[in-house]
Amino acid sequence: MPLAALFTVSMKEITEAGIRRFLLDKYREPIRAIGLTPDNLADDFDFLLNGVIDSFGILEMISAIEKEFQIELDLADLDAEQITILGPLSRYVAERGYFQPESFLL
Repeated sequence: MPLAALFTVSMKEITEAGIRRFLLDKYREPIRAIGLTPDNLADDFDFLLNGVIDSFGILEMISAIEKEFQIELDLADLDAEQITILGPLSRYVAERGYFQPESFLL
């Protein structure tokens, strides 16, 4: 039996909507704690400025995206001021994230 048949890989679709959904699900409780409804947030919602994450949370958020979607991000081209803003970050990840095949090696 081929090695590929021994396991299946479930890849999540890397779309702006998928990234947005992941972030809103991940931070649902902290967003609610500040009195907002996650599903109604505008694209300009800033996780850092609204107190949902702190400066250390930025790295954790990027790492969580990479792990969840099995991608690697090069954030050099993303404006540093937009890295914590829902819309720009979701679009950037969807456009620039690239698959990491080594993530699936046993």
